[in-house]
Amino acid sequence: MKQLIIARKDLDMSPGKLAAQVSHGSMAFLTTQIRRKAQKVLKYPIHAHPSYELVGLRDHEVTDLVHPADYRRADLSQWAQEAFDRGEPLFYTRPVPGQDDPYKLELCKPEYEYTAELFFDTDLYEGWIEGVFTKVVCEAKNRAHLMKAVTHAEELGLKEGEDFFLIKDNCLTELEPEEVDENGQGRTLTVLGFRPLPDDLCRQISRKYQLYK
Repeated sequence: MKQLIIARKDLDMSPGKLAAQVSHGSMAFLTTQIRRKAQKVLKYPIHAHPSYELVGLRDHEVTDLVHPADYRRADLSQWAQEAFDRGEPLFYTRPVPGQDDPYKLELCKPEYEYTAELFFDTDLYEGWIEGVFTKVVCEAKNRAHLMKAVTHAEELGLKEGEDFFLIKDNCLTELEPEEVDENGQGRTLTVLGFRPLPDDLCRQISRKYQLYK
């Protein structure tokens, strides 16, 4: 398995800029999956008024409220009553930072984190992720030359957003915009990045492109 990345030579990107854009192209197959699968979850537990208690809290998932139940902890009961008096049925706590006692809690605002369940086929995982992350970085003379690789990839049955990814810079530093997106942001196509591919398929696309020099 190899990962092919093709970068435009005509943009004369500085070494740092080139490295950043190639990195975007290399990570795109992972970051795209993460964005699609990511779910926002509460980082710390939710608590309710003493008339109710949240149960079935597993992996930060809130299920049903049951009645009746009082908190056995005085601090939770107090905070629950204060929340209820303010007209807020829920309140949030977290372990006190820097304390060795994990049961010592403090009130906090809702804090969130993200979780994503990813799936990889056996060849990709065992042949690349558990391997040596083999990458091939080639150069395209210009935008048109880069897009020929896109056409060839599509002819081979590969799909944009799944098998290959067009990387566009926001032109905040050294590049000038070639296009303006729907939000009025100027952008320039810099790199074409592929997910890790079988060696023979990678060669079919890269054979008309020399290694980046």
